Order: sequence, then structure tokens, then C-alpha cells
Amino acid sequence: MSIDQNILNHLYKSQKKELPYQPGDRVQVRITKLVDYGAFAVTKDEHLASGLIHISQIPEHLELHTQQIIEAEIRQVKEDNKLELSLAHHDKKENPFQVLDSIKAPLPKQQPPADEIQEIIQYLSKEFGLVSEESKQKVEAMVRKMGVFHFTMAMMKALPTFKRDLVHHFLKEMEQRGNHL
Repeated sequence: MSIDQNILNHLYKSQKKELPYQPGDRVQVRITKLVDYGAFAVTKDEHLASGLIHISQIPEHLELHTQQIIEAEIRQVKEDNKLELSLAHHDKKENPFQVLDSIKAPLPKQQPPADEIQEIIQYLSKEFGLVSEESKQKVEAMVRKMGVFHFTMAMMKALPTFKRDLVHHFLKEMEQRGNHL
């Protein structure tokens, strides 16, 4: 290499800024050219770094065209600031073991929505009048234990035969306490 070439190489390298990318980073790129062995692309940021997406890094289902903007993953930043890019993360094929694990995973416990519990409490207050805080907590605990559907079904079965006389329930409570004396 001649001295002139060495000077040019030195000047060129000192002017060139190192790219801030790391392997695994994802960047928006514009496809600039399609070739048999892949696609050339340029990053859509201030660096306008060019790179190659090798055909092995393009999922089969993905159809590319020039001027298309797509997210690419950086595999490597070469010494000449050229990028090796990948579109493999766009592959829609799921790992069968991940699917199996998701099937085996227990279902999340569902909590009845607070507004449904409030609606039940409002209904009970219309039927019986004032509902104490203790009763509200009991209703909430029963709904969480039984579920909204089963609680509502049990409530609808019990309502027609339920005695709404508070004195009756007071006397029943007194009888129970009297038996313990």
C-alpha cells in the first residue's frame, strides 16, 4: 500500500464515527435493494448505516420490497461500520414447547369485578334495607368463594322462602344464645 493510500485510510477512519449499535439492538431500516442472497438496507436514523440482511435471516413468509420500512435486529457491527442485520424475529412460527408450556400453565384466578359485587349489595339493600359493613364483607367473601353466577343462583333460590322479619331473626339469635347458658 502506498503512503498516499495509508494517509487516505487514516483520514477516512478518523472521520468515521463509531456506530452506537450493539448486537441485539433493533432499528428501523429501509430496504434499498433486493438480491438473490438477501437484501440491502439503510437505518432510518441519523447514522444512515448500511447493512445486509442475509437470506437465511429473512423468514420464508416475509415478503420484502424496495423502499419498505421494517424493524431489523443488529447481529453484528463490522469494522467498516457495515451492519449484519436479521429479520428472524418476525418469524411467526411458535416454538411447540412454548405452546405446550402455556397449555400446562394453570389458569389465572379470576376475581369477580368490584362493580358486580356492588350491584349485588345494592340489590340486597333494596330488598332488605340497610346492609351493614359486616354483611357487605360477608357478601364479598361469599361471591369470591362461590363466584358471581353460583352466588346469584343461590340468592334467587333463597329469596322466595326467606323471612324478612327482623324480629324473627332477632328472636332466633336470642334462642341460640339462650341454649348456651
